[in-house]
Amino acid sequence: MKQEYRKWALGLLAAIAAMLGLCAAVVVTVDPFFHYRAPDPEAEVWFEQRCQTAGLLRSQDYETVLMGTSLAANYRPLWFDAYFDTRTVKATFPNGGFHEFSQALDYACQTHDVKRVIFGLDPNILVRSVEEAPDQLPAYLYDTNPWNDSPYLLNKDVLVRALYVVREKAAGNTQALQDAFVWDGNVFFSKELALAGYQRPEAEDTVLPEDAFFDICDENLAVVETWLTEHPNTEFIFYYSPYSILFWDKMERQGRTDAMFAVLKHATEALLAYDNVKIQCFLTDIDTITDLDNYADHIHVAGRVTWKMSKAMAGTEHLLTLENYEAKLDALREYVVNYDYESIWEGQN
Repeated sequence: MKQEYRKWALGLLAAIAAMLGLCAAVVVTVDPFFHYRAPDPEAEVWFEQRCQTAGLLRSQDYETVLMGTSLAANYRPLWFDAYFDTRTVKATFPNGGFHEFSQALDYACQTHDVKRVIFGLDPNILVRSVEEAPDQLPAYLYDTNPWNDSPYLLNKDVLVRALYVVREKAAGNTQALQDAFVWDGNVFFSKELALAGYQRPEAEDTVLPEDAFFDICDENLAVVETWLTEHPNTEFIFYYSPYSILFWDKMERQGRTDAMFAVLKHATEALLAYDNVKIQCFLTDIDTITDLDNYADHIHVAGRVTWKMSKAMAGTEHLLTLENYEAKLDALREYVVNYDYESIWEGQN
């Protein structure tokens, strides 16, 4: 009886080992997160930014890193290659948190000589507390330790994703590396869609004080400032995305306009104190922010806009300096507080 039980137990263990070995073999062969291989530049399956970006940071040849939330995803690295005469990799995380960006930046700097970081410093993430921000990057992908790969090799979810990649490639549902995670292929941009994607809040009677977001902003800036001090020879170009006029409608109705402009000034002044920082401000691009045909909702812009922004980032037209930032932001504030927001909905069903 004992011998039969021993055979059964050994057989079970052998079966489990075989299944785990098969799982690992499939994952290694397909490698959906590019842990052991570089992605095909012409035909790849893109589906998970937090997991697949680690492979991009490891495998690509670059000296410039484009980072940011989903707003930064609608850029193509080749644009920056052309306008900055560089080699660029994109590392974007939807609704990303500053600690996630720190983890990705640290990994990029471990594996490459990073000379420039272009970062989408969106107002929404400046005023979001660390506790509310996601911190979801799988640590085993963002390090150089080859001995902690078991969560990747022996993972049911990764195996499912590997099989998904096989299916999608067989069906020809692939994209080039330059098109990874861009919005243009899946999202349309128009005033109708922008309004449909915007939930207009009820008007509030209370107005937040100007310093309402300072504590949260300083907590986030403390993370960013570690980047600047730890990488003094790296140029950091921060940019404020062109949030549409609907965003300012939201701020007005929530009583947050003054607090938002105060925090933008606060962050700008703090960052411009560093010699390796430039700030490009597209919030003040009135032609863009008032043309809702550029938007999928109240903040996400079309590729035709991000292309123009990538070109402009190499210039000085939208550059904020210690001498001009207050005047530029004050002019925008004057514009948005006097804007006729009700006219946006005129003629709408």
